[in-house]
Amino acid sequence: TQEPTTQATTAAPTTATPTTVYSLENAQKAVFEAASNSGTDTITLYYKDDVLLKEEKVSTFIISKLAGDNPLEMLKKAAGETKEKLKVLIGKGVEYNTDYKDDVFTITYSFDYTKIDMKKLKETIPGLNLRDDNTLGYSQFKEALINGGYKEKQ
Repeated sequence: TQEPTTQATTAAPTTATPTTVYSLENAQKAVFEAASNSGTDTITLYYKDDVLLKEEKVSTFIISKLAGDNPLEMLKKAAGETKEKLKVLIGKGVEYNTDYKDDVFTITYSFDYTKIDMKKLKETIPGLNLRDDNTLGYSQFKEALINGGYKEKQ
């Protein structure tokens, strides 16, 4: 006797999540850096095809080389405001930390776009240029970094 065969069908998703599911596995990686006399920014991007999957940024500031009356307090205040703005996403694909040691103030953050609610992110960062499928374009992001003075590290 022969077993009856069954066929599975799947309905189209109706959510605002990316239409293609991406994972960080096998992602390509690019590192960009911008330096000034008072510190450096290093951004590591993970992408697949032309989709930005994750962004990690480390900004270091040498306090003694910054202008202003109290640059450390200014940085702490600005970092606190940014953290407050991102609080709805922290732990849900966004991490944001600061550290101060030996005249260096460091801000570290990461955005894992495979985990973040992209609609909430767009509400938090209105200038975010989401594509129709609710993803960020790697090539656009890279171009913006280069136009902003970043250099790609080999």
